[in-house]
Amino acid sequence: MLRCPICRHALAGDGPLTCESCGRSYPVVEGIPRLLDETASGAIEKAREAEGWAAMARAQGWYEPDDAVDAALPYVCRDLGWDDRAWRGNEHSFGLLLGRLRPGFRVLEVGAAKCWGAQHLIPLGCDYVGTDILADPKIGLGRGAFYEQRVGEFGRVQADGEHLPFADASFDLTYCVATLHHALDLNKMVKEMARVTRRGGVVAGLNEGTRALRASSDAPGQESEKALGINEHVHTVWAYVWSFARAGLVIRRVEQSEGKSGKAAKTLERIPKLGTTLGTLIDESRGDYSGISIFSRRPKLR
Repeated sequence: MLRCPICRHALAGDGPLTCESCGRSYPVVEGIPRLLDETASGAIEKAREAEGWAAMARAQGWYEPDDAVDAALPYVCRDLGWDDRAWRGNEHSFGLLLGRLRPGFRVLEVGAAKCWGAQHLIPLGCDYVGTDILADPKIGLGRGAFYEQRVGEFGRVQADGEHLPFADASFDLTYCVATLHHALDLNKMVKEMARVTRRGGVVAGLNEGTRALRASSDAPGQESEKALGINEHVHTVWAYVWSFARAGLVIRRVEQSEGKSGKAAKTLERIPKLGTTLGTLIDESRGDYSGISIFSRRPKLR
């Protein structure tokens, strides 16, 4: 299933993985293939971002792992009494995703960080693979060892979401949580997520920050993250819709991350299937800063 992130040819080897076509070699460290390539576009920016996440975690006091918190993710508001809008959005949107899973599904999470999704997907009978640019032992893929102790081994791959190192149509469902807005090229990341998903499979972006059509692309509160090199962008809901459509995906549902409908959405929800999506598009176009989750399918060939 693994492929060279540059030329997409097969990789061979038990230690370093070597591309059978271009000859590039990638190490495997503590069981995690390191498939970031320093020659890929945006490699410098992504390396700086990985350093920025660790720096911010240390500065804000959440770098050291907390087993109780990690075991509860993403349901820290429900189970631990947190009052955090971002995690409320993660809880609601991830719950919607769980309803689309079936035993035997092969699932890829892009921007998986610690890979907390594994502790929910594997017990459902899914094969889970988590990928992220951050392989840090405490806040990145290295922390996935904690979840392996809970649910068993799963795949962890250090990689860039805009250069996914997987064969075409490898997964039944590909998703990310609050990750698309970190892409240097949104269209490219969504296209990559679609490429590695089989025909008829699901591609989803959960809890992505949005702005109204007239709102500034410089959202309040992001200055400190940008100063650390973390790539932050705030797109309109229409930018997300366009990127999914451009990737050849058929959008099935768009809704507010927390599931709290605005006036337009509440009015239109009476329309079967399309109501929530239409209402969300209207609300997100004229509001301020908010968040959406978007679910789509890669159409089958006729």
